[in-house]
Formats: sequence, C-alpha cells, structure tokens
Amino acid sequence: MTKIANYFMTALAVALFAACGTKPTHPQVEGHYTYEHAFNYDYQGNHFDVSETGTMDFYADGTGLDSAQQVYTVTRPEGDTIIYVFDYVSPSRWSVSADTFFFAGIKESFRMRPDKEDMLSQEIVKLVSGSIDYQYKFHLDTLTADKLQWSFTYRDGHSDTWEFFRR
Repeated sequence: MTKIANYFMTALAVALFAACGTKPTHPQVEGHYTYEHAFNYDYQGNHFDVSETGTMDFYADGTGLDSAQQVYTVTRPEGDTIIYVFDYVSPSRWSVSADTFFFAGIKESFRMRPDKEDMLSQEIVKLVSGSIDYQYKFHLDTLTADKLQWSFTYRDGHSDTWEFFRR
C-alpha cells in the first residue's frame, strides 16, 4: 500500500470510530409524540368513558408537555348521558431509571378547560387536577426510534398501556 493510501485508510478509520462513538447506543426519550388513549371509571354513581387524542413532548431538561383533547361521555345513574370536551394541557417533569419511567404533572401550570361549564364539568376538573402532581412510576415497555410505550398497574390489579408514536 502506498503511503498516501495508508494515511487515507487511517484517517477514514479514525473518522468512522469518532462518528460511531458520538451516536447514542440506544433510542432517546426526547422528542415529539402523538397518542390516542381511552379509559373508563365510575365516580359518585356516574360512569365515565374517556377518550383522548394528543401530543406529548419530552425535552432534554426533564420537562415535558402533554396536550390533548379529552372527550368525557358521562352516563348518569338515571341513564342519560352528557358529553364534555376538554382542552387538556399539562406541563410535566419526567425521568427514566432502568425500566421505570417517572412522570408527574406540574400543578401550578396545569389547565383543563371544558367546552361547557356546569357542576359536573367542574367536578371533573377538580378530580383530575387534584392528582396531577402525583409522581407515577410507569413501566417502560418499549422505547425505539419510533415508539414509546409505558404501562401502569393500579392498586386494584388492572393495568393500562399508553402508546406514543414519534413524529
């Protein structure tokens, strides 16, 4: 091999080594995601079916922003239903340790605005905002370049899964 070819190969090897050394070895949480999620619960004799469509932004400084449109279909004990649409905005804090994803809303800047104001819509806002700053410990199920998935098991034993797709 000529001296020039030798220098070229050495320079190429150093450049490749440096480039590989700066790339993350695993996908990062930081990014902009979309999600759809649904859940239900019973509260004070009413049954709530909730669906939400939103975005989740995770920033490198450990903060995040959950923005969604939530639709609450409330079935009253008498059988009638009421539908509420909420604009839900929850700045948050997050961190990851091994397969645990820690997540909590920031109560001071949380907003949940209903499309119509009445006693029940205000009760929903009060109920949600009352636990927004609780630090949840989600199980980190999946983290790839395209998807983040976490799950949570409630005290009563049922579990729920959220899927976030990177955009």
